[in-house]
Amino acid sequence: MFKVRMVPAGYGDCLWIEYGQEKKPFRILIDAGTLPTYKDVRKLVEKELNPSDRRFDLFIVSHIDTDHIDAAVKLLNSPSLKLQYGQIWFNGWKQLVDKDLLGPQQGEYLTAMIERDGIQLNKAVKGRAVYVPDKGKLPRLKLPGGMVLTVLSPGAAQLQLLRQEWKKAMGKMAGNAKAALKKLAVTGKYKDVLGPAKLPDIDKLADAPTKLDTSPSNGSSIVVLAEFEGKKCLFAADSHPDVLEKSIDRFLANTGSKQLQVDAFKVPHHGSKYNNPVSLIKKLNCRMYLVSTNGKIFHHPDPESIARIIKYGGPQPKLYFNYGTDRTMLWDNTDLKRKHRYEVNIRPNSDPALDILL
Repeated sequence: MFKVRMVPAGYGDCLWIEYGQEKKPFRILIDAGTLPTYKDVRKLVEKELNPSDRRFDLFIVSHIDTDHIDAAVKLLNSPSLKLQYGQIWFNGWKQLVDKDLLGPQQGEYLTAMIERDGIQLNKAVKGRAVYVPDKGKLPRLKLPGGMVLTVLSPGAAQLQLLRQEWKKAMGKMAGNAKAALKKLAVTGKYKDVLGPAKLPDIDKLADAPTKLDTSPSNGSSIVVLAEFEGKKCLFAADSHPDVLEKSIDRFLANTGSKQLQVDAFKVPHHGSKYNNPVSLIKKLNCRMYLVSTNGKIFHHPDPESIARIIKYGGPQPKLYFNYGTDRTMLWDNTDLKRKHRYEVNIRPNSDPALDILL
């Protein structure tokens, strides 16, 4: 069993993965969404997990943007929930100053609490940065229960850019766990508490030219290809597409294949057109495309990205949206689906998550 649960995470990501035996699965959490997502995660934990089994074997906090990290800070600052973590992957300040590499505030909070609670940070890489070296094999790591994760992003260059932004934002507080915990103690929000009418022109949108994302924080996203019992899912966070494409090419180098076979793809940056060019979509042989956002603030997903998936994402692609909004429901149109041969799945408002079984 390999299941991806798209928790409603505002305009961010919160992906709850279960694999192994259905009655007692191993679990991975990738990001925790915006701050209000904490309530949804808490409800799921309290409803579905016995107090003796409230554990994630791995918690990946992909990068420091608030729509990925904000609720993570509150989760780690909620002892009443009694959640345990086998290990956490997160590139904090100490990883950014790795001698081989040479929302920062939330990153400082998160790192400080990980150290406070004695949770193993980046254990799989001996506490150093989770990243893709410029040469050699891609990092490939095996988790309890047989899940294999291949790291596809970030590269060293992306972490170097993030370090500059982090230092600019935090100054002397960078890497100071005591100062971060002191400031967190007086920051109340992290305290523990009990479509348009006209149908889109898919061909025109899909082939519209666009620039690529250059944000340092997005570029620092930890991206993993998760493999279990012959099933694969690519979790792309907010990664830069050019970095991701290069890693995919490296992964395929010895296979003789021009496309990466995956069962599901959590599309980067909530379906932003700047992170989902045609070239990336064409790199994949994929059935299911997962889009995590409620469309607020940045109005994702962009119609260009969805059109590219429909046109270039293989025969009869399946779209999964964890929110029904004007920007997602417009694609659930009978005429469009019949003409372009694709499927749409939208989480009902009454469901705590959208579950996708690979």
